[in-house]
Amino acid sequence: MKQQRGAALVVVLSMLAGSLMLGLSGIQSSLVDERLAGNYKAAAEAQMGAEQAISAGWGANGSAVRAANFDTTRTLSEVEAYSWSQFTSLSDVSVNACSGNIVCHYYMLRDGSDYYIVGMGAVVGEGNLAAVSQPAAARVEFTPGPNPAFTNGLLSADYILVTGQSTVMGNVHSNGTVDISLRSGSEATVTDGSDRMVEVPLPGSRPEGEDISGCDENPEPHCYKSYDPTVFDEYRERESAINTCSIDLDTLNDGDTVFCDGDLDVQGGAINNERITLVATGNVTMNGATSSSGAESEIGLFVIAGQDIEFNGNTDNFGVFWAGGYVRQNGNSSLYGAIVAGTYIRSNGGIDFISLDNVTNPDTFVPADPKIVAWY
Repeated sequence: MKQQRGAALVVVLSMLAGSLMLGLSGIQSSLVDERLAGNYKAAAEAQMGAEQAISAGWGANGSAVRAANFDTTRTLSEVEAYSWSQFTSLSDVSVNACSGNIVCHYYMLRDGSDYYIVGMGAVVGEGNLAAVSQPAAARVEFTPGPNPAFTNGLLSADYILVTGQSTVMGNVHSNGTVDISLRSGSEATVTDGSDRMVEVPLPGSRPEGEDISGCDENPEPHCYKSYDPTVFDEYRERESAINTCSIDLDTLNDGDTVFCDGDLDVQGGAINNERITLVATGNVTMNGATSSSGAESEIGLFVIAGQDIEFNGNTDNFGVFWAGGYVRQNGNSSLYGAIVAGTYIRSNGGIDFISLDNVTNPDTFVPADPKIVAWY
């Protein structure tokens, strides 16, 4: 009997030991599962932080995105290989775009012709990184369109003076003064510097005489000029450019670029819907018409002068005319398209001007209207 009771004790103790082992195993498994769940939760939160960073970089309907803000010094594959410390140490990385125990940053990257907003997120617990996301990226495309300055009528950084009666359809603005007499039937919005100042983009570099050191208070009209010194380099290096300082428009074809390192003399011809770019580092003299098919024409002619543009004769001229200096018309011409001048716009005699915004020459285009087209 005593032996039976001893055997029963052994059996009971064995069962208790087995139950204890099963219990400890279950507890250990539960702890592992809890730890795995916590790690998964932290990893998911970190990845959501990366996406939240991209959303912050995008802004409401793309309002925070500007093509000029994208860094071009790195490739996407290079950034995707960065650690958290490398990514957050980038000079162009954003401030923290998340809150609480989630930290996230975004970085604007241009890789070749592709634009990306790259985001990374991390979860911080007790001062340590609990989880770090993989880099996430959104590819952004910009729908190009004409620079608004090239679709907005007559724009001068100094003054506009037209002697004689004129018929104008569209906008007329100078940051200085405007002196123009409009015939009945004109549909023009005329403003000058006393109404508002408008930024005037111009080709080339700012002349030495335009001092902008005092532009903080009561700025002069020249303070509202913005210059692009790389314009001429772009066309000078264009492989297909025709290098000449005298050209007959009738000899040109759709897509042609003419570059003159000096003063360009242009003989008239039919442009129609062809897209042609004429560039001179000095003056451009337009002799004869750049005829097209009327007020419904596409505007494919783009004329860039580092200094002045002059129209000679009683002609019809269709195009976008962009001058670092003045634009002057000698004679009674009809002008269709847009004129932007760095000093003044002047016509000796009346002017018939119709503002057209159907500009088709891609050289006038700037990136605009961003949209996200893919996520990585």
